[in-house]
Amino acid sequence: MTSRPCAAWATGSGIPKRGKTVSIRLRVALVFTLALAVAFALGSWILVSQLSGQLRRSTDSALTTELAAAGQYFPGSLHADSRLADGTYVIQLVDPSGHVRFTSGEIGQTPLMPPGQLRRARGALIADTVRKEEDQVRVRAGPLSGHPGWVAIAGIPLDDENAAVRIATTGLAIGGSIFVLLSGLGAYWLAAAALSPVERMRREVAALSARDSAAGVQVPRTRDELAALAGTMNELLARLHEALARQRGFVADASHELRTPLAVLGAELELAGRPGRSQEELAAAVANADDEVARLTRLTNDLLLLARTDEGRLPVRPAPTRVRELLARSADRVTARAAAAGVSCVVDAPAGMVAQLDEDRIRQAVDNLIDNALRFAPAGTEISISGRVSGIKLVIEVVDAGPGFPADFLPHAFERFRRPDAERGRSGGGAGLGLAIVAAVAAAHGGRASARNSVGGGAAVRIEVPLVQAQPEQVPSNA
Repeated sequence: MTSRPCAAWATGSGIPKRGKTVSIRLRVALVFTLALAVAFALGSWILVSQLSGQLRRSTDSALTTELAAAGQYFPGSLHADSRLADGTYVIQLVDPSGHVRFTSGEIGQTPLMPPGQLRRARGALIADTVRKEEDQVRVRAGPLSGHPGWVAIAGIPLDDENAAVRIATTGLAIGGSIFVLLSGLGAYWLAAAALSPVERMRREVAALSARDSAAGVQVPRTRDELAALAGTMNELLARLHEALARQRGFVADASHELRTPLAVLGAELELAGRPGRSQEELAAAVANADDEVARLTRLTNDLLLLARTDEGRLPVRPAPTRVRELLARSADRVTARAAAAGVSCVVDAPAGMVAQLDEDRIRQAVDNLIDNALRFAPAGTEISISGRVSGIKLVIEVVDAGPGFPADFLPHAFERFRRPDAERGRSGGGAGLGLAIVAAVAAAHGGRASARNSVGGGAAVRIEVPLVQAQPEQVPSNA
């Protein structure tokens, strides 16, 4: 049943296939060219429309002038034939019955306007574009001055006007196409020049090795967004190399810490397996092996907890918790060890203080702090375990009267596998994970851990978490 997903993953069906890509510079050039073409087409349309409108207004103005002088062509007038030689304009005079009584040129006796338009023209000045055979003619008509019911019509072919608009349109189309094409090529070149540092950074990043701890990308001197991107990328690479170095160090330290108890366990089992061992020797070997197994179990659990912390998923389940009782249980746990070392544990916390905490995680952190304090507290001294409210925070602090932390150890106190000089304690100490777990538990509660040396001597480690108070009656009776 499990082979099918594995086979799908192996054949790549579970991974999105990378299709053909289009470079950014080409996309930029295409979008720019398209936008420029649309803008140029819109501008050309407006220009041609304005030109056509201006020519039309000029034509209508000239036709209006011709209409004003149309009375001289009235039949019987002394000037009726004086302008017939001018073929630029066409003049028609239409009587009240709709018959053409005068026409210039060879356009026949059919009015240039239909009857409906003629009826309108008897009362007002109108204009229209009509088709005469194969030509378009712009006509303007109105009442003939001094002759009621008569209509004067002036017309002019639109060949010259249409030719001018056609020439302008053709010129804009050809010139615009060349302009847009050259602009698109220029945009492609500019985009390629602007993005060349990005391509260079991509090649540099692709050439980086996991072992190039000091490697990075070259930062352009342009002081622009690309320079900021290169700087950010270098910071990211530095963080990645630092994380990789921490991971390698973590693996190396974990291997070193696991190797010792495994070696001791192997040696004890080897000795126990030799012939001639007495029952007491076998019992001692089994007891020593059991101690090493317990140490391995603790170390493995600590490593697992820290690994879950690295993945950002250390679970905490806050619940109403009596702080004083929690601290007292941690102190009671080491009563026998403290008595053997001549050390006493003092709990100082208000009896009624209740806060929202993950009791198991906080107990684990406090237990680690008490274990560390027991290693260094001199005989005849006491370990103070306190809990108090400071502003909006709950502060839990463990203080001993030992030699304190070495000055060079304090900045690294909560790093993994970091231990002060083992000569300062009565035992060889742990694996150097106790304070790291304390910091992880505090961070999981939204707080932090800090370490210092007391003014009067001794080490003090503090856990500060946001205070979320609860009512005492909310605490379970078995808490």
